[in-house]
Amino acid sequence: MSMPTIPPENNRPSLDEVFIDLLKSIALEETAISHLLNAEAEKMQAFVGKELDFPTCPSNEDIINFNETVSQFVDVLVMKEWLLLRKLENILRAARKQSHHFECEEE
Repeated sequence: MSMPTIPPENNRPSLDEVFIDLLKSIALEETAISHLLNAEAEKMQAFVGKELDFPTCPSNEDIINFNETVSQFVDVLVMKEWLLLRKLENILRAARKQSHHFECEEE
């Protein structure tokens, strides 16, 4: 079985354009995360009240459950941030290798 090949295409992006698109995708994901964090902060503020008076009169169990939900949410975001960091590191590593490859070809 032979390796698959990508057929030549007129509109194929350059490697630099691919790196830029990958970096943009990270930026978009970071923006989405910031919106999620903001929504979670608003939810927390509504739960505890602006005067920290718990306007919904939650029980201790309700407070613990809410805290666990927030903790799980933060855990997921931390994992997502770690994945984005790894993605960024891989993009930078590939860009450096490509840059080095071009330097070697020019010599």
